[in-house]
Amino acid sequence: MKIDEKIKKSEVLIQWMDQRIDGLEISSDDRTRISAGCLDISLEHQKAIVLLIANKLIGSAFSLARLLFEAYIRGLWLGRCATEQEIEKYQQDKLRKTFETLVQEIEQLEGFNEGVLSKAKAANWDSLNSYTHSGYLQIVRRNKTDTIEPNYDDEEIIDMLGFANAIGMLSALQIALMAGKEKLAMELLEKSKTELGKP
Repeated sequence: MKIDEKIKKSEVLIQWMDQRIDGLEISSDDRTRISAGCLDISLEHQKAIVLLIANKLIGSAFSLARLLFEAYIRGLWLGRCATEQEIEKYQQDKLRKTFETLVQEIEQLEGFNEGVLSKAKAANWDSLNSYTHSGYLQIVRRNKTDTIEPNYDDEEIIDMLGFANAIGMLSALQIALMAGKEKLAMELLEKSKTELGKP
């Protein structure tokens, strides 16, 4: 698949998700609102990655990938794992848990105990950090033989779009569950199986 085709497919997917989750009603308690806020910013990062890649701002798109993943994990953890004391600490920006710990606690939950999130973290964390913090993996992709400019492999860009879409769909799925829309959650799950299996 070519980059332009993947961008178009990503845009169609985003519109499809927006049509289904925009306007859903959720509880107004603190836990739900902050969890949903994290998931919403994850969806915004997904859109931004697609938009940046469509506008050939590839380095900036890649730098958002870690933030996208973190927002999803944090939203999931706050909604499903955090104690009331941890919610209070989070609200004061005083929660001191490592990202690794958040993933481990999520994977104690039924439906997450196959280790998919920790495997995704293990496979991608070093590169995500490098892209976000202007590390070598990001900077080496700014070099061509005679110039300093973006030099990302097409397959890497397509993979990044796939990663963004996967996390976006997982975020939308959690929002559907928060809204008590199990049928929609199943629809999102089925869509993810068909959409994300193909780069």
